[in-house]
Amino acid sequence: MPPNSPTPTLIAIAIVAFVFALRLRRLQRGKRLRLEWLWLMPALFGGLVVAMFAASPPPPLGWAASLVALAIGAGLGWQRARLVRIEIDPVTHQLSQRESPLALLFLLGIFGVRALLRDVGAQEAAALHVNALVVTDVLIALAFGLIATQRLMLFLRARALLAAARA
Repeated sequence: MPPNSPTPTLIAIAIVAFVFALRLRRLQRGKRLRLEWLWLMPALFGGLVVAMFAASPPPPLGWAASLVALAIGAGLGWQRARLVRIEIDPVTHQLSQRESPLALLFLLGIFGVRALLRDVGAQEAAALHVNALVVTDVLIALAFGLIATQRLMLFLRARALLAAARA
């Protein structure tokens, strides 16, 4: 395959399109929301983040960039959680969640921005002599902020709905 072949990019686009088509199809039905399990993904991912930062601590500028990325990820997670509809069964008080198509487009937009930044960022990073580990740390911090904040916001909203239904 030639060095500038578009084939890997086209394969990646096809895979992402397939996954998003499957997710769009599943949006039609709600998924049970279990409050007792919302902590699991942020805890596991948080442990991974701590292990990564402990194994290879970034330089001071890397810490600052990671904190900014964490804040941006938290904002994105808050926004994504707002796009999830939480419903409660009035009889059984069972919670269910349903993502709106807008939430799926929001996620697709994040992937698109990442793809654009990857191409432009690789050239800029080479010119600025940015360490690849720092870039990885920043992206991991962004992902952790998104996951943890989204789960926290879903938990808070669902708990409030459950308390109102029981009252």
